[in-house]
Amino acid sequence: MDELIYLLGLPKEELKMQLYYYLQSKQMNPLYEDGFIYSKGDIPVLLVAHMDTVFEETTKKIIYDQKDDKIYNFYGGLGGDDRCGIYAIIQLLEKYRPHVLFTDDEEIGCVGAEKAIKKLKNIPNVKYIIEFDRKGKDDCVFYDCDNKDFMEYIESFGFKTNYGTYSDVLVLGVDWDIASVNLSIGYYNEHTMREYIIFSQLLNTINRADKMLNSLEKAPYFDYQDYYKKVYKLAPNSWREK
Repeated sequence: MDELIYLLGLPKEELKMQLYYYLQSKQMNPLYEDGFIYSKGDIPVLLVAHMDTVFEETTKKIIYDQKDDKIYNFYGGLGGDDRCGIYAIIQLLEKYRPHVLFTDDEEIGCVGAEKAIKKLKNIPNVKYIIEFDRKGKDDCVFYDCDNKDFMEYIESFGFKTNYGTYSDVLVLGVDWDIASVNLSIGYYNEHTMREYIIFSQLLNTINRADKMLNSLEKAPYFDYQDYYKKVYKLAPNSWREK
């Protein structure tokens, strides 16, 4: 709880620097670049979260309502989108060494993810990609990824398929040809002054992700199967050229 509250109060640039030093302390040899931080792991999964929020100012007064298990900012925006995702990855890094990508400027069009695609010479050799950047408690969002086997696999951990507009994995998955999903991470009313976090729901997603990583050895490699290419038989990346 205290660590999450600390993350909520950090300006983006300070957060980025601290994440870089944290990954260094884990001996993960992080790459600090304009738009992102990336570390190669030793298990075949990539975890993604973004460092920016829609709020210009950081959280001033954070309150935890123990009765409702709710975290909110008395004076306005909170930034659970996506500091909850950052928190989740940090917790998982205490036990595992996955590939990790922290991006900038997701909120203005997945800018950091696009920069990572252009900068990283070697595509991460992973079985699938998880982003922690979805509101609610048990959603799994696949966007245009239409790999039915992958969808059933993610749902087997207690998530339910829902729909969204965009996130970093939308561009990462299609460009790298890796199945990807965005998971609920416990925040609500994102992008508004009424945003709040249900801490137990955040922990529940972390626990389910722990089970996913623990059973990773038995999972297959899931490729990205684009829904629109299947339906309309589009040429590769044709939607990106318009």
